[in-house]
Amino acid sequence: MGKNVTPGISQCMIVKNEEANIERALTWGKGIVSERIVVDTGSTDRTMEIARKMGAAVYEFPWVNDFSAAKNYALSKARCEWIVFLDADEYFSPEDAQKLPACLKQLPPDTYDGVITAFVDLDNEGKILQVGSHLRVFRNLEGLRYCKRIHECLQKEGSQTIEAADMTGELSIFHTGYGKAEKQRKQGSRRNLDMILEELKENPGDYEMYGYLGDEYAGMGELSQAEASYRKAFSLMPPERKGVYGVTSSEMARRFLSVLTLMPEKEEKDLLEVYQAAVEGWPEDGDYDYLMGQYYGSRGDYPSGERHLRKALGLLERYGYTAKSAVLSGNILKAYEMLAMCCFNNGKLEESVKTSAAMLKENPYLMSTLMVMLSALLRDPGTGGRGREGALEAAAFLGSNFYQLQSLKDRLFILQAALSAGYRELVEVLKETFTPEEFRAVDQALGGKLSGPVSRETPVHLMSVPGASADRKKRERLRIVLFYCLIDSFNFFADQLDREFQARGHETFLLDLRNPFPESPHSYAAFARFAASGIDAAICHDAMCIRDQALIDIWNRQKTLVLDILMDPPLRFHPSLENTPERYHLFCCDREHVGYVREYFKDKVPKVDFMPHVGVKPEAGDRITPYGERKYDILFCGTYYRPEDQMAEILKIYPENSDMWHLYEKTFQTLKKDSGLSVVQGILLTINQMGLNLSEEALKSVLNISNYVDWAIRMYQRGRVVTTLAESGLDLYLLGRGWENLPASRLPNVHRIDDRIPYGDTLAYMADARINLNVMPGFKQGTHDRIFNTLLQRSVPLTDSSAWIDDNYTDGVDIALYDLDHLEKLPDIAGQLLKDQELAGRIIENGYKKTAENFTWSRCADWILEAIKEEVDR
Repeated sequence: MGKNVTPGISQCMIVKNEEANIERALTWGKGIVSERIVVDTGSTDRTMEIARKMGAAVYEFPWVNDFSAAKNYALSKARCEWIVFLDADEYFSPEDAQKLPACLKQLPPDTYDGVITAFVDLDNEGKILQVGSHLRVFRNLEGLRYCKRIHECLQKEGSQTIEAADMTGELSIFHTGYGKAEKQRKQGSRRNLDMILEELKENPGDYEMYGYLGDEYAGMGELSQAEASYRKAFSLMPPERKGVYGVTSSEMARRFLSVLTLMPEKEEKDLLEVYQAAVEGWPEDGDYDYLMGQYYGSRGDYPSGERHLRKALGLLERYGYTAKSAVLSGNILKAYEMLAMCCFNNGKLEESVKTSAAMLKENPYLMSTLMVMLSALLRDPGTGGRGREGALEAAAFLGSNFYQLQSLKDRLFILQAALSAGYRELVEVLKETFTPEEFRAVDQALGGKLSGPVSRETPVHLMSVPGASADRKKRERLRIVLFYCLIDSFNFFADQLDREFQARGHETFLLDLRNPFPESPHSYAAFARFAASGIDAAICHDAMCIRDQALIDIWNRQKTLVLDILMDPPLRFHPSLENTPERYHLFCCDREHVGYVREYFKDKVPKVDFMPHVGVKPEAGDRITPYGERKYDILFCGTYYRPEDQMAEILKIYPENSDMWHLYEKTFQTLKKDSGLSVVQGILLTINQMGLNLSEEALKSVLNISNYVDWAIRMYQRGRVVTTLAESGLDLYLLGRGWENLPASRLPNVHRIDDRIPYGDTLAYMADARINLNVMPGFKQGTHDRIFNTLLQRSVPLTDSSAWIDDNYTDGVDIALYDLDHLEKLPDIAGQLLKDQELAGRIIENGYKKTAENFTWSRCADWILEAIKEEVDR
């Protein structure tokens, strides 16, 4: 028996705290829909009030962690023949809303159950991010329901196929929820992740849910987990989904490939494996080639970049953007900009000019695009090769096609691009168009660049970066590159050094290894323009700037000195240490680590030195909370993983009954008994005890894999220390991920503050703690930045010791120490520091003074600059 419905359209939505969107959401259908149904799942703002004032029928539905349950409740209230189910941040344009009733009326009732429309994601400025398609308009049928608690989908009774008419050419839904603020809000919540995991517990073979799980991890920056989830999704995907274009098939492959392009440690073959599978499954989608084109172009492989971008654009032109090429269609200008750059660097100057011209026709104020065009014109013998005459023709070409040369704004725009491109003759031609008053004002605004000589250095891209370092010894102002990556703390460190170097008058550039789009100030494209004038030094942490061969090639061509600061033991970085740039200086935070590199990489790493960690000195005038008024008694900032999980990673490499497994397991047990041993010492001792005879290469391989033992012993000791304090009854606060895996963390005196916050924000927590706990079993002759940050935030660092700490600090005078082999004394030490404010204050003041004088980012910058000067003078 069919459902009893009336003619017309029911607009349905579920909402929570949507007062910013609800009015527009209920406006587009005015005069179009017959009823507006709003189901609220727990708003605390004015959402329901506004909806009622606008005439909507508002129902309250308790949130049960199930989107389908709420949506099906809304469906139960709908009375009309057709239903339009949009979210509060989605809407039809006025034009498409007017067309909607006629479009639905023409559909035979026995043929189609719904309508597929285009779906357009917009950013906060209204720019298109991507274009896809969705089924959001459907008949009000008996037995038609949403299923799955998240990423819900429509299903007919008996799992019958829903037949939908393709109206992507006539109707479009616009989605504003992809704006930056909204994206940050969604990514800050674990709600979606938890719901997906619950769904997978019930349906472990649901490949779509694994794909959505990958999306959530990617949004949280957990790229390794995202990759694993996508791989699982593809292993479970039914073969018949290949060739079907949609969110859970072709677009999932695109999201998987996109994540891999953001992982600096991934090799080209890793991307090509996924790319090949994607293009074989969905050969009409241009997004895969667009991503590969951006990947190759940003890394300087311009022939490959051009090939993939041309293929991507050809697929878009041939097959359109309906459920295909969604990212490419939303980033068409970026695709053409990279294509123009690739053509330029491939010597195809005419193609570069044509492509740039097509983009400037759309938007003449694309600075990087105009720079590429002018660089191509400068290199072309027909223009740049003809001096002033060619420059006059170039100016006329720009004036007749893109700009109003009588407009001061347009002339300034062209002038800036010409200066950046080094097109001297064009600059001279433009200078003649200014009145004396204009010239003085413009020259002053540009820092005297007009009255001085114009550089001939052309800002070409990675493959063509010249070795502009011949006069390096004459320069006091250094040009330095620093790096952003996927590790938040390293980005914070890069910002500290960037500020210090700029304060000393040096030129810096921050390159984002996460591969941002070309218009970003930290993109590879912007880096290429900076690099055109030479790079004196590149400074990174944990080998981040030498994991990509394209970057190593640049350092070698530029004769750049690479300074690499290892924050962790070198046994983790064997592949990078085997392939270093020609000019390479490594710093380790532990003297034993220095010896390790000299022992096993003497032929690969020409220079390695010790450099201690440092901390952040507060700004002058920052308020210091009195010791007795601080919020946290004992604070530990750091993550926790179960040690057995780290050891289990070795079992993925070696069988449990093998000698190699026994080697690592016995080492772990030895380290648990003797906290004075480092991991390397433990491995070598165990090899000797087992009588193993290993070649040098085999030994290096063993040491490299002992990285998992290093993690396991760190976590084991962290767990011991935290458990000892927790069981003593002292109030303990934990800031970091994974502590739910430690039983002692569930004691009532142990408090979880947050799961994950930016590195820089932890300093405020440290400053509000009486004692900051530190555990560093992996640094027997070195340091940890947590100690220095604690003292500089004027708190007491309570830490296990090392040979370096014993040489530079004194227990009870400027630091507080405990012994991992005598943890039974730890609660008394901590308790005394909490009770004796005079003792704690003395340690803080003495430690602060010593640290502020010797171990800050200012001192770190000094050490680095001294190393650069020594290398340059050598």
